[in-house]
Order: sequence, then C-alpha cells, then structure tokens
Amino acid sequence: MERKRNNEVTIRSFAKINLSIDVGPLGNDGFHPVDTIMQQLYFHDDVKVIFRKDPGGGNGNQQIRLTSNRRYLPADERNLAYKAALLMIRNFGQKVPAGLIMIRLFKRIPIAAGLAGGSGNGAAVIHSLNKIWELDLSLDEIFRLCGELGSDVPFCAMGQAIANPELPESIRQDRRAASCARATGRGTILEPVQGIRKPIVIAKPRLSVSTAEVYRGIDHCGIPERPDNEQLIRDMKDRNDRMYKNFINVLENYTLSQFKEVAGLKNFLSGTDADKVLMSGSGPTVFAVYSDVNQAEDACARVRAAGYEAYRTRTLT
Repeated sequence: MERKRNNEVTIRSFAKINLSIDVGPLGNDGFHPVDTIMQQLYFHDDVKVIFRKDPGGGNGNQQIRLTSNRRYLPADERNLAYKAALLMIRNFGQKVPAGLIMIRLFKRIPIAAGLAGGSGNGAAVIHSLNKIWELDLSLDEIFRLCGELGSDVPFCAMGQAIANPELPESIRQDRRAASCARATGRGTILEPVQGIRKPIVIAKPRLSVSTAEVYRGIDHCGIPERPDNEQLIRDMKDRNDRMYKNFINVLENYTLSQFKEVAGLKNFLSGTDADKVLMSGSGPTVFAVYSDVNQAEDACARVRAAGYEAYRTRTLT
C-alpha cells in the first residue's frame, strides 16, 4: 500500500438517501423543521486534499486551488468543498502555516441530485484539514463547522467518520460516527440509529429540481400520510420488513405532481422486484431497495436501457 504523506489525505465522500422525511410548517426563522432518517451509501466521490507549505514560512495566508474530473463543476466559492476550505481558513488560518490547499475531486455522485454529493465533499475537506493541520477537533466541533455550510453536511461528516480509516482514531471511535441517523430541526440535530443492509439502485431523470422550490411548494400541498419515525427506527433495528410502511417522503407530494419525469421514474422502478421505491430528498433522484443483489443488478440494467442515469450500490453499514 502506498504510504500517504502527512500533508495529504484522501476521503471517501459517500452519497446519502432519505429513508423517510417529514416536514413541519415554515417557522419564523425561515426554515421548515424536518424529521428524517438518513442512510449513507457505499457509492462515493473521492476527495483528495494536499497542503503545500509556503517555503517562506510563517502562519496565515493560505490559498485554495480546486480541480475536478467534471469540467463544468464550479471551482470557486460556489463549490461547497472550496467554501469548506474558506471556512477552515477563517477559523484556523492564523494558527497554521501559510501555504496552498489543493482540493482534487473525483466525482461519481450526480450533481444536483438530492444525494448530498456536494455536502459530502464539503465535509471531507473539513475532516482532511483537521488532520493535516493537526487541529485535534472533536466530532462535535466538526459538526458545528459543517452546520455552517448546509443542513446535510454534518450527517455526511458523521458517515465519513466511521468509514475512513485515515481519520484520527478519536473521530472514528466517537459514538456518533455512524452511517445512519435521525436528523431533526434544520437537519443538523443528529442521533445515530441502526441502518439497513440492502442492495440499492439509485436513478435520476435528466433534470434538476430546486430544493427551495419544493420546500416552498410543500406548504400548499395536502399531505395524506406522514412517517412514524419512532416505529421506523424500531423496525430497522429488528430488521423487520414492516419498516417499509414508514419509508415515506412527504416532499413527494409536491415533486411528483410538478415533475412528471420523476413520477415516471418512480413508476418504472416500482415495476421491478424492488421491496420499496422512494424519492430521496427533494428529488429528482429515486432509489429502490432490493433483497437480492441480482435483482438490483437486473433492475439497474433495465433502468439504464430506458434512458435514465442509474447506479447499483449498497447501503453503508
């Protein structure tokens, strides 16, 4: 195995799906409170962070350079990985050597797909600089920083903590290093729960869906059914197939009615051998859960043949 230098870290940045989502009414703070069970998948991007010290010495004055295998991806403040590096510079830049932060993204997770690809990349940069700069941040402190970047970012940091052996032992052994969690409030209050062990197919139509639009729209939708997340957690722990009854995403009430391509994809996947099919997040990605890897493989091939972008993976446990 290649020996990594102390100034270089590569993090696997995992996709996530929502096994359930409930959303409350718009609050005075301008946010909708959520109650969701999030599960990370093995499907991941690779985020490499290299720090080159300025040979002139001294502290402060760090620069950022971001590159990616997706040429259309922004390489500035519009990218959460870049924004994460800026956040770390603002908080710790005067305490660490001057130099260049090089971020190299190898993207597999589709962009703007509701899979937290960008959020995971941001969390990976925070984890990486914590190690490279020897900041000795706790997972609590990392969650706080991630929360400044977005509501999904702390959960991404949680799953990366348990599944990346390059990270400090204190991070990996924290009781909240987990691949599945219940998230409440703005999605940043996290409690680990027992996840599922299943083959998964994720698929998306060739369009993007605005999360802000969906959350505005849900205020004007009837919601006939909401998940019972307490029962869902119990059924997941018992590995009971009754859990699928509470795989409910209330955001479907808006997205499926406004974006027929997403509804069509969900219907297509429902015609396979899936145990459950559900939209993840605000869309447009739809995922299907299978009991057998061969069923998932067959379904993925069928979905691709129908013209959708699709990937077969598994849950991260």
